[in-house]
Amino acid sequence: MSSEVEHRKAIRRELISKNINPYPHKPLFKPMSIKSILENPTEGSEVAVAGRLAAIRRHGGLIFIDIIDDGLRIQASIDRSKAKDIFEFFNKYVDLGDFVNVKGVLFRTKRGELTIDVNGFQLLAKSLRAPPVKYGHRLLDYEVRYRKRYLDMMMTPDVRRILEIKFRTVEETRKFMWSKGFIEVETPVLQPIYGGAEARPFKTHVWALDTEWYLRISLELYLKRFIIGGFNKVFEIGKVFRNEDIDAQHNPEFTMMEAYQAYADYNDIMELTEELIAHLATKILGTRVVEVPVGGERQKIDLSPPFKRITMYDAFREFAGIDVERLSDTELKELLAKHSIQLAGGYDRGRAIVKLFDKIVGRQYLIQPVFITDYPRSSSPLAKPHRYNPDLAERFELFIAGMEIANAYTELNDPVLQAEYFKAEEERRRLGDEEAHPYDWDFVEALEYGMPPTGGLGIGIDRLSMILAGVSSIKEVIPFPMMK
Repeated sequence: MSSEVEHRKAIRRELISKNINPYPHKPLFKPMSIKSILENPTEGSEVAVAGRLAAIRRHGGLIFIDIIDDGLRIQASIDRSKAKDIFEFFNKYVDLGDFVNVKGVLFRTKRGELTIDVNGFQLLAKSLRAPPVKYGHRLLDYEVRYRKRYLDMMMTPDVRRILEIKFRTVEETRKFMWSKGFIEVETPVLQPIYGGAEARPFKTHVWALDTEWYLRISLELYLKRFIIGGFNKVFEIGKVFRNEDIDAQHNPEFTMMEAYQAYADYNDIMELTEELIAHLATKILGTRVVEVPVGGERQKIDLSPPFKRITMYDAFREFAGIDVERLSDTELKELLAKHSIQLAGGYDRGRAIVKLFDKIVGRQYLIQPVFITDYPRSSSPLAKPHRYNPDLAERFELFIAGMEIANAYTELNDPVLQAEYFKAEEERRRLGDEEAHPYDWDFVEALEYGMPPTGGLGIGIDRLSMILAGVSSIKEVIPFPMMK
């Protein structure tokens, strides 16, 4: 244990021996919010605040302190000539990081800084560890930043700003969807059959049933059951879990918003998506132009609708100069090998094309918002075949800053086709693809009762928050990311 911790523990013991509680139950002086004081700074009025000590500056018989609370800072001064007992108590027992409650009269210093002239003081919580850095300075050790995120939030205002953007993204998404007539529903996190995406699940054992269940990898199949049950417009914002990579764009636990609308197709969903994103940027940031780090440089991205729309095959031709429709399977396999892409469960032309697209085009060229549409049908077992070309699926993905932000379909509502597609996925699983979709018998049965034409959407809230916050790592927008 460090000498600093021992010193602070000794202060705690001494306070207790003097019948001074270093952890009182509530403030003696009812605190006002720092925000309300800063917004209406009436000099000469008496105020009270509570918060953490972020800085101490001693000038002979005068002590200046910075108090931070709820992300805001205010200065206070303790003048020995006016408040000797408080001055001496502070010098003897109070350290950086302590929570304090002060009251006093507002004035401005010679430099014009709003300050509380302290005439009442209470120690609210004695911190036993000193802050690792000065307030306003970022922790340099990423392991410490993410493992002890409370320190990151405590010391760095920008970290709080980023997380607040994430939380407001959730809030404003919810408000927007309700305003469009969607009903927020809930679906089970633990499921007997996982589905709705290609991912390896987390498994758990339900002792009461003596069976293996799974943490959900998507919200999709249960939300579609709502559509079948007669709810025409539904959405859910929730955690999903995929036993996959941990990197700048992936965390095994993340937040998604999925929405399903009866009597709509993927064209309607594209309009909903771009309207939602423009709305979020305007409400949260006050602008639709954001700066996002891409390839080591910050680039301006305009989130104003309409977003560009281009088919996957046309995007291959425009950005990579490749006409994938003319490539033979042998040539596609050579490209897979060149880019070190392996397909579990055996070769499939459609899935090969999508994997190549993500590697060759998506990450490098799709910086401004763009809807990539019309995917190979075999890559999308839950999507409806394209109305003009059955080899394609009515699917789009939205890319911004080289990241996939949203995935959407004109939903497959033919139960016979859905059963066939599930059987094909089962064959992939038999051949070793752990991410292939399991056969969901109950969902197929539900479809047999009839589902209207439907458009569906999934948006990665964390990645969208990255765009709005202008950061390059998903760990920045997840308060407590998974660490080894």
